[in-house]
Amino acid sequence: MEQQGSFIEIVDQQLASSNARLPVFNATALKIQREIAKDEPDIRLIERLIVSDQSLTAKVLSVSNSSFYKGLNQVATVHNAILRLGINEVSNIVMLVTHENNFRSKDPFVHGIMRALWRHSVACAIGSNWLAKKCGLQGMAHEAFFAGLLHDVGKLFILTVVDDLKHSNDLDVQPSDALLAEAMSSLHCSHGYELMVHWNLPEKYSRIVRDHHREEFNTKDLLLVLVRLADKVCLKMGIGMAEEPDLVLVATPEAEAMHICEVDLAQLEIKLEDSQVIAN
Repeated sequence: MEQQGSFIEIVDQQLASSNARLPVFNATALKIQREIAKDEPDIRLIERLIVSDQSLTAKVLSVSNSSFYKGLNQVATVHNAILRLGINEVSNIVMLVTHENNFRSKDPFVHGIMRALWRHSVACAIGSNWLAKKCGLQGMAHEAFFAGLLHDVGKLFILTVVDDLKHSNDLDVQPSDALLAEAMSSLHCSHGYELMVHWNLPEKYSRIVRDHHREEFNTKDLLLVLVRLADKVCLKMGIGMAEEPDLVLVATPEAEAMHICEVDLAQLEIKLEDSQVIAN
């Protein structure tokens, strides 16, 4: 236990230091999210922002044509993607392809955990979005996707710091999976919240990063409830770094608050299985 505490202390100190390398929030994605948040977003501006970056355009079109989104016809332009999928869905894809760049490491140990975290983040985003629509909260669906994608950003921050520590002289031994899981569990909510504040993102999203594991939570904060429920569905399915197959989802306070039945949850599990196509 002494080694565990020592490792967590080292990580915690590094997270709080000014030398910690922060995950990057893509500038184009941030501009698009701010435009989408307006009452009347400028679709032409969003299209111009995407096509101004050739790499981003190629990735958006690739995901738009993936088996998860694919329609009868191939999407060849961003304009056509917007027409077929809608501006909210295309902006969600932008968030996916830009945020994924943070989940990579040259260290095999860290990279493997980052990819598991990425699969969980994608599933939670898609699950939160699906639940919002299922519960008649279509106006909140885009926000739910965004919140679901970023809810575990504190774990990404921790992995980024551990990645740097492993290539410095500050760690004598490589942390085990159990040690790293304990560090992420105990530190990710508070440091994730601080990262969201650093990114200057709205408090409604930062609050979810901070509160999504709290035992006591506000059941009237529907955005928080949606993300918490999607997170638990992922946990039951083992999408991510942990698995609780015996978790009774319909009996959770989140499912009760959203009046979700077993049939709905079974449909969501199928949706999340399909979502892994774009997370791999």
